[in-house]
Amino acid sequence: MTATSREPGDAIGRLKKAYRALVTCHRNPDGDAIGSELGLAELASRLGVQTAIVNRDPTPANLGQLPGIEAIEVSDRLPEDFPDGFDLVITVECPGLDRTGFDQLTRLPILNIDHHPDNPGYGVTNYLDPESPAVGEMVWRMFGEAGIVPSAAAATSMLVALTTDTGDFRYSNATGRAFRAAAEMVDGGARPTEVANWIHNHRSLASVRLLGEALRSLRIVGGGKLALITADEGAFARAGAGPEDTEEIVNVPRSIAGVEAVAYFKEWQPGVVRISLRSRGGVDVRAVAESFGGGGHVNAAGCTVTGPLPEVEARVAAAVAAALGVGL
Repeated sequence: MTATSREPGDAIGRLKKAYRALVTCHRNPDGDAIGSELGLAELASRLGVQTAIVNRDPTPANLGQLPGIEAIEVSDRLPEDFPDGFDLVITVECPGLDRTGFDQLTRLPILNIDHHPDNPGYGVTNYLDPESPAVGEMVWRMFGEAGIVPSAAAATSMLVALTTDTGDFRYSNATGRAFRAAAEMVDGGARPTEVANWIHNHRSLASVRLLGEALRSLRIVGGGKLALITADEGAFARAGAGPEDTEEIVNVPRSIAGVEAVAYFKEWQPGVVRISLRSRGGVDVRAVAESFGGGGHVNAAGCTVTGPLPEVEARVAAAVAAALGVGL
């Protein structure tokens, strides 16, 4: 029997029943995923529940200063004592179980915490709120439901989650709810200046070099409404970069006047292309991503497509152009 709710009560109830939980998120984690995991780990500990955070891909370099970040293990396999050493799996900001990059998670009950509208509710307990600006805000609400005051470190991690997923409070999900939660986090000890410094002033040299590689590929099509950028294997090699160095690059061409959508093609292994899609206003890139087996939000989505890079670029670019109502 499964339980699904927009409120945190069932999630807290399920967490309290555990003795040791495996926490994970989607591949290529972002600020919301990382910040939410760290906040959730503190909440679990305060409830007497042990946690092990294991992610399939590395933490972006600009998030490496977060308090408690050393608790996150990066591995292509689950812990040796899984499942026998655990009694719960918690997935964070992961609209599909396959997005974790791990098999066999269903060998244990799953607590699914997410705000993506396309999350099907694959957990035994599903805390799903598509109106939440960030999963970090949902975890913040879990603290309140449990009657636990977060530490300043946890408040900081959850402010990172909220700040990154709202694009520094510039995206359409920067609602009053987002600002109220941010104010509570600051009152709880989070320092916005420090958070902004981590997010924007701790990029790796490789990520800056990769940005240069991507911008050299910039193409503006569709009457100026669609920006396309690419980083192929050669670009990653020249930059000395990896998947963790790709964060935020997609947002640079979105800042160009007149551009309404961006497609960023990343191929760090042959024949597998990761695509990040961003848009403004009512341009629905989530529908485009879903048509290629991915998902996300209306203005921020992604997918992975196998095949030769030029062919993938042509197919996805055509789909985004169609969503914009323009030709290539």
